[in-house]
Amino acid sequence: MALRPPIAVVLVGAMASLGASYQTRNFIVEAPDRAFAEQVGKYAEYYREQKAIEWLGSKMPDWGRPCPLRVTIAGSSGGATEFGFDHGSILSITMHIEGSPDRLLASVLPHEVTHTVLAYYFRTPVPRWADEGSAVLSEDDRERAVHEQTVRQILQAPGRAIPLRRLFSLKDYPRDPNYVMALYAQGYSVTNFLVSQSSKPVFLAFVAQGMQNNGTNWDAALQTHYRYRSVEELEGAWVQYLRSGGQQPTQLASSRGPGNQRITAPTARVVLRQTAPPAQPILEAPQPVYRGQIPDEPAPRWDQRPLRLPQSDLRPGYYHVPPPPSVHLEAPEFERVPQ
Repeated sequence: MALRPPIAVVLVGAMASLGASYQTRNFIVEAPDRAFAEQVGKYAEYYREQKAIEWLGSKMPDWGRPCPLRVTIAGSSGGATEFGFDHGSILSITMHIEGSPDRLLASVLPHEVTHTVLAYYFRTPVPRWADEGSAVLSEDDRERAVHEQTVRQILQAPGRAIPLRRLFSLKDYPRDPNYVMALYAQGYSVTNFLVSQSSKPVFLAFVAQGMQNNGTNWDAALQTHYRYRSVEELEGAWVQYLRSGGQQPTQLASSRGPGNQRITAPTARVVLRQTAPPAQPILEAPQPVYRGQIPDEPAPRWDQRPLRLPQSDLRPGYYHVPPPPSVHLEAPEFERVPQ
C-alpha cells in the first residue's frame, strides 16, 4: 500500500504550483520564480524608502503587516494598488504589477509604491490628478517623455483637454477612456510644473490645502503655496510653459512644506480606493503606458496577517527571470532579509 505523503509536502507542492514567494519587512512578493520575487522585494523596499524621503522628507515606519505584491510577467505594463481607508487609518493595501522585467523594476513598481507614500501622508483618497501625476513623476525618463508628448497633443486637439478647474474637482477617473488619458497626461504635466517651481513636500502641502472644504479650496491653496491668484491663472501659466518648450516662468513658490497639514477621512465609513481606471484609453501612436489597469483581489485588513498569498496566473517555470542587465537604477546594495 502506498504511503500518503506528509501534509507539509503536499502544501509545499501546492505553493510551488502558484509561483515563488519572498517576504521583506513590508512586502510579501509572489512572482514566477524566487530569484525575481527576491529582486522585486528588494526594489520595492528601496523605492518605499527613496520615495518617502523625496515626498515626505523622511522614511515611513514599517507597516503593521506586509503588503501582498503579486507580479505577473507580460508584454504590456500596468499595475493596481488597492487601499482601505477608515477614519484616517489605512486598513489594507494590496498591489499587483504586470509587465516585462525591466519595465516592472524601472517604472511600474516605483509608480505603485508612490501611491502608498501619498496614502500614508493623506490617510484618505487623494485627488486622482495629483495621485496619478505624482506616481508618473516617479517613473523613469522613458515613460515621462511619452506623457510630455501626449499632453501637448491633447492641448492641440479641440475638446480633448480637461480644464484644470474640472480636473482638480474629479474624485474618480472619467468614464470616457479618452479623458482617462487626459487625466494621466495633464495630471503628470501639472504636477511636474508645480514641483519644478517648488519641491515635492510643498506640492503635497498645496494638495492638502486644496482638498479642504470638500475639494474646493484650490484658489486659496495656490495663493498660499505658489502665489497664483486662481486655478485659471495657473492654467494660463502652465499652458504658456508648454508652448514655450518647457521654460519655467519666474513665478516663485512658497517655501512652506507639508508641516502638520494632513487630511483625514471626514467620516468613519470605510473607503476602498483602487488605482485602476475603468477602461483602456484609445490612443494614437506612440501609445503611452497607463498604470492601474489590473484588477486587485480583495484586500485583507491591515492589522491581520493574510490567510493566503495572492494566486499567480503563471504556470511554474513559465518564465525564469534573471536579474535584467538593461536596468540601471543605481540602487544600493541590499542585505538579505531573514525569512
